[in-house]
Amino acid sequence: MRVIMIPSASGGLGHIGRTAALARQLQHFDPSIELEYLLDLDKLRPFNIDAAAATGYRVNLLPMRNRGDRDPIVRACLGSADIVIEDTCRHLIALRPIVPESTWISVPMYPLVDELFMDWPLLAQSDGIVWPYPPALDFPPELATFADKLIKTGPFLDLDGIPDRARARRRLRFAKDERVLVYAPRGMTFGRPFGERVLAALVGAVVNLAKQHQVRLVLASVHDRNELRGPGIPDPLPECVTVLGPLAPTQMLALIRAADVAVTEGSNMTQEAAALGTPIMMIPGTIYESWLLGTRLKQVAGAQVLWIETVSAATVLDALHNLLGPAPQRRRMLTNALQLIAGGGGVKAAAQFVLDRHHERRRHRRQRVR
Repeated sequence: MRVIMIPSASGGLGHIGRTAALARQLQHFDPSIELEYLLDLDKLRPFNIDAAAATGYRVNLLPMRNRGDRDPIVRACLGSADIVIEDTCRHLIALRPIVPESTWISVPMYPLVDELFMDWPLLAQSDGIVWPYPPALDFPPELATFADKLIKTGPFLDLDGIPDRARARRRLRFAKDERVLVYAPRGMTFGRPFGERVLAALVGAVVNLAKQHQVRLVLASVHDRNELRGPGIPDPLPECVTVLGPLAPTQMLALIRAADVAVTEGSNMTQEAAALGTPIMMIPGTIYESWLLGTRLKQVAGAQVLWIETVSAATVLDALHNLLGPAPQRRRMLTNALQLIAGGGGVKAAAQFVLDRHHERRRHRRQRVR
């Protein structure tokens, strides 16, 4: 069986991590499954190519298409797929009739405005819809129309094989008394003004913290060192900052587990940190989904949440002092964060749903032929 995954290549790395978790679970259920990525060249961000390649799966590109060459291009890229898993690329569902033999599974993105309502004709063409968000993020009522082919799984958190904190720190050679912060600039997904402000404030806070403690800021998933240059960002970076290139999702999870603080912007890394028991400083990105998750975390005291308008070296340093403070306070925060994201069968339920929908569709097709 061949499964082709099409994550959003115009957004952040969360879509790569999410589909990689689903891919690993599908192969756990059936090791004979062949998996590959297909990245749409339209608005493709180069760091997504590196991130997809880091998963170990084959990566192909879906070329730009026009009316004259659309069908042969789509058949060449998707014609061999038994299952297509499309993650937040709803506009590509319109290509579905060109490859009618494939089972098409859609993973919608949390609505930025009202696009889920407007996209219902596209979602109606999919064979299954997976909703991978925690119950704490309100379920969009417009998806209720598709209840017969929809599953609410909660976040895809594939933590099997991720070492515990002590082993992860030893593998990464972090000193026992070293305070480690991890942040993934991820190509500054929410725009350079946002990313530069966060990075400048974070580096400034860490330099101040380093005057009193042994501290290290790990910047992960950096596609190009030039991405880290901007107003207020020291160049060269201070010795307490370590820069890592693209990481496989399991490597990133181990790094989050080893850290004392995870600095997050989007929902995927925030949910991973909560599940891995790592204290969170969230600076919600400029989309509704991130804003809502940050608001919920702040309401339940599950993280230190800073809005971008308030971000400075001083406010980040104050948040870090709270996160690195007394152990009972950290434990309460971690418990609150984990409870917020809990609920649903997760990636295992999603993988089983994908296979069940495919087998059900094949069975119906055989019955029609008879």
